Amino acid sequence: CRYSDGDTQSKLKPPWREACAKAGQRCVWHSDEMYDELPNGSRVYLFGLKAQDQAARYAKLRGLTLAGVYVDQAEELPQDVYLELKGRLSQSGFPHQFLLTPNPPDENHWLAKQEFPEDNAHAHHQYYRVSIYDNAHNLAPDVIPSLLQAYPVGSLKHRAAVLGQRALSAVGEPVYGMTDPAHPESAAFQRVLHERAVPLDPQLPLCESLDFGKHHPCVVWAQFTPFGELRVVGGLLGQDLHLEDFAPIVTHYRQLWFPDRLEVVTCCAPAGSHDNSQGMQGNAVALLRDLGFAVRYKEDSNSPAVRYALIERLAGYMRRRTPRGEGFLVDNERWVRVSGTKPTPDRHRFLADGLEAGYVWDAHLVSVGSKQVRKPKKDGWYEHGQNCLEYLEHNFGGAQPTLEHASRHAASVKDRERRTYQHDKDPYDALRRAQARRTGGTRGGYG
Repeated sequence: CRYSDGDTQSKLKPPWREACAKAGQRCVWHSDEMYDELPNGSRVYLFGLKAQDQAARYAKLRGLTLAGVYVDQAEELPQDVYLELKGRLSQSGFPHQFLLTPNPPDENHWLAKQEFPEDNAHAHHQYYRVSIYDNAHNLAPDVIPSLLQAYPVGSLKHRAAVLGQRALSAVGEPVYGMTDPAHPESAAFQRVLHERAVPLDPQLPLCESLDFGKHHPCVVWAQFTPFGELRVVGGLLGQDLHLEDFAPIVTHYRQLWFPDRLEVVTCCAPAGSHDNSQGMQGNAVALLRDLGFAVRYKEDSNSPAVRYALIERLAGYMRRRTPRGEGFLVDNERWVRVSGTKPTPDRHRFLADGLEAGYVWDAHLVSVGSKQVRKPKKDGWYEHGQNCLEYLEHNFGGAQPTLEHASRHAASVKDRERRTYQHDKDPYDALRRAQARRTGGTRGGYG
């Protein structure tokens, strides 16, 4: 089957019949019960699973006793329908097998998260990946070159369409990645240049950036060098984890990976300073401080204008060349995903994936003052690592004010507040201002 009955009849049934004919098996179709009968008496049901009436969502399946199930394009299948179909493997006297052939789903799909993880940790479940090269013997000679031209290395769909790997979920124009397939050099971030082993410099502070959210809490570690370079040395991405559970894991990996650090300076999302943020008592910043994180934040970090400026500054690191090499580097090893309390190495590396193609511009602009400004799309996955990178630049990057500038700004703010408080306000102030507007002057009409 496929999920849609129309697709099952038009796309799946013809090749099934062709395969039977090649094998010398003549099928007899029984339209009343929607099955092919084989010469040995076996039945092969052929119908789509999608119900016309959601009140009878499983009516097509219930009552079947099956020995084997094959679902094509299984990424279309809702998980609850899959589980119901799985329960139909109940025919006695035969071995049971369930086969699914999906197009590569994204990392948040139930096939990837729960049923078929890449490490094959699920008992009695096996995940196989097939690239376009593995199927070359079934294809015309020009198919693979055409696909490579349409989806070159670094493009959004290269992983799924060519390599058969689980795909990036975002769709749109990459913020830092390749925008023109004909010109790969147009990308600010290029894995071949910017991704490699990045050792920790023990003479520089370790900068730590945290983004909140129960679904995907995130931390990214980096160092800024005196040569105007940004070195990203690792990170963690949580899944369905509260901050109380994620913070000790951050501490563990920080000590495991960076025991020789000079010092740790920590920043976070400004939303963490709001009371009752992320469904907790108090706020996330207070919780982190109670757990030993000396955390700081800037209130304007999430404003569209500031975020756009930070993206420009980060792209500047990626295009920069210094006497020591690239101005921007991302480590290719220290990346872990944590689901529940189970950590697994992130083979694809969520931050580099986002930089390459997953972090994309939103189709809608946002108004800032009198200008229309681009904003990145909030996709629920890649945005977390990218936001951590933006907070790092905003709090610790090269465009920080000097002590002299900060002191001068604080003095001007204090002076403005003093003059405001010294102004003698009374209920007649508004009346006097209105009278001045009518008479054209500020002192009883005498200007």
